[in-house]
Amino acid sequence: MGIGFVSLGLVLLAGAGQAKDGPSFIRDLAGAEIDWSAGAITARAGSAADIRMPGPNAARPGAERRARAAAEVKLRAALRTLAHGRTLDVDAAVKRARVVRSEYQSDGGVFLWLGLRFTEVVEGGKNAAKALKTASMPFAFAPTLTGAGKEAQVSFAIYRPMSECPKDALPVERDSRGRLEITGADANLVDSFAGAAVVIYLEQAQP
Repeated sequence: MGIGFVSLGLVLLAGAGQAKDGPSFIRDLAGAEIDWSAGAITARAGSAADIRMPGPNAARPGAERRARAAAEVKLRAALRTLAHGRTLDVDAAVKRARVVRSEYQSDGGVFLWLGLRFTEVVEGGKNAAKALKTASMPFAFAPTLTGAGKEAQVSFAIYRPMSECPKDALPVERDSRGRLEITGADANLVDSFAGAAVVIYLEQAQP
């Protein structure tokens, strides 16, 4: 049985336009937004200007710091929810977050969006990802694969519509424990997924 490999960088770039061009894989989670097709987490927050400051320019840096701190709280909550029992260095990931958009108010107030890629949350699978396909499943950050009596937890997963699925993607089905079972897999194949990034192609994205 072959293993499907796709360029993760190309998949992430393609996912960035999906909200406009196809079915949405964007979901809200713990005050942040998860784009499961782009493999990205974004948290928005804002802060009013400190009226004690002499003017908007003087007030803006403090408002930006407060807005970033509020966005970081949302990112931490989302990451802890995504981890779902898995150990993630949440604080280290949040430190890597960058401002992807900002809006400055005329009075010195600030709104900003902090973003993180899945590749910045965990190590592994940065250059290539293995392709899987299934009819429908809940979004999971790091699903467990199973087959031939073995288990393997992937590094992270992103999700794409079935219309883009490569021919060599491996079919999987969710079992009663929520694991993804690779049909007819041998032990070596299952082991090869441990710590790897995967792209899961879906017929239908679940809420």
